[in-house]
Amino acid sequence: MAGHERQSRSVCAGSDQSTPEVSLIIPARNEERCLVGTLNAALRAIENYRQRSAVHDRPAEIIVVDNHSTDGTWKMLQDYAGRFGIRAVQFAPLGAARARNYGRKHARGSVLVFIDADTQIPAEAVTRIMDHCQEGNKQAGISRLASLEGGWRAWCWWHFWGQVRRFPLPRAKAMPALMFCTASAFDEFGPFDEAVAIGEEWPILAGLYRVRPQQFIYDRELVAQTSSRRMECQPFGYVRTFLKYVWAILHHAGRIHLPDHIR
Repeated sequence: MAGHERQSRSVCAGSDQSTPEVSLIIPARNEERCLVGTLNAALRAIENYRQRSAVHDRPAEIIVVDNHSTDGTWKMLQDYAGRFGIRAVQFAPLGAARARNYGRKHARGSVLVFIDADTQIPAEAVTRIMDHCQEGNKQAGISRLASLEGGWRAWCWWHFWGQVRRFPLPRAKAMPALMFCTASAFDEFGPFDEAVAIGEEWPILAGLYRVRPQQFIYDRELVAQTSSRRMECQPFGYVRTFLKYVWAILHHAGRIHLPDHIR
């Protein structure tokens, strides 16, 4: 069923003649357990946006790229496609960057919102992002991140990176668990770098911030909850992951050869 797509009328899709204003793109590989919460949160955010918009039938779409899953992810996506009208597509070449780029090829919105499969966005997320783009003239941005699982170590981890991303440095505008950009900005600065395993978002986020920093926003009032499993599921996970990030920042080889089996 490679390349198969399914679309129906629902909260995600307007009439056949309508073009979505915003496309939510979610790459997923073996994410059957996390994806339900991610999709439900995304659907709530779209409904919230529609209810608060002056024109209530503004269409939006959710595109999930199944990146060669071997669990029940694809079956679950077919169920959500039938019930809620999400667009589910399959893409075999592995890699989150490749999956995001493939999702962009299918996206029709003028604003692209990229969400990791283990990240739940708040109900106001789509509304705030569209306000930034339509009223604030922003072309890209990121949100603050918090842990889905809780715990003091996870709080310290995400609080630390939240402060790092405030630095006025292009590469500090990173971590694509929840990020957005206009389609025009993606086409100008993108795509995601498929040759690396970390920092694949830098061409877009750092690229725009370097050239037009006034059109980039770090919305610290918008908080998405993302999983800390990468650190929690391995011994000394926070220290090891931090050192991997440092290596990736200091040397290009660290971005390519990332010894990380938990993503």
